[in-house]
Amino acid sequence: MVDRFQGLDPDAFRSALARFPSGVTIVTTRSASGMPHGFTASSFAALSLDPPLVLVCLDRGADCSPVFMAAERFIVNIVTPAHAELAIKFATKGENKFAYGAFEFDESGHPLLPDAAEVIRCELEHVVPGGDHVILIGRVDDARTGSGKPVTWYRGGFLHLGESAA
Repeated sequence: MVDRFQGLDPDAFRSALARFPSGVTIVTTRSASGMPHGFTASSFAALSLDPPLVLVCLDRGADCSPVFMAAERFIVNIVTPAHAELAIKFATKGENKFAYGAFEFDESGHPLLPDAAEVIRCELEHVVPGGDHVILIGRVDDARTGSGKPVTWYRGGFLHLGESAA
C-alpha cells in the first residue's frame, strides 16, 4: 500500500514529475528458463563509481517484475530516437516486446540492443522496496558506448538532444 500525503493530488504530482526531462532506457533480462523479458524505464541513474553501481525503478505491477526481482543479471539499453516506438512497446503490458527491434544476445543469453546509445551490463546487487515500485541496484561489469545520441522523455513525449546549453 502506498502512503499518500494529505491533500496531494495524484494527477498534479504526476504532471509535476512529467516536467522533469529524463533519459529513456529499455531494461532486459532473461528468466531462469531462458525467456527474454524487458520494460521501459525513465527512472535510471548512476549510484556509485566505486563500486560501479546503477539503479533502475520497476513498477511492482509490471508483468516482468517477478522475473527481474529473481534475475541474476540485467542489461540497461539507453534508447536513441530510432528506438522511440520500441520503447513504447516495452512500456505496454501484454505486448510481445521482443517481436520488435533488432536484439542480439550476449554470451549469457541476455538480450541487448546493439545500436543503443549505451549498453550497461549489470549483476543484480539488491532489490529495494520503493512504494509502488522496486529499485533494482546493479553492479556494472561492462559498459559499451554506441554512436547514437540518447533521447529524453518530457511531458509525455520524446525529445532529441540538441546543442549544449552552456
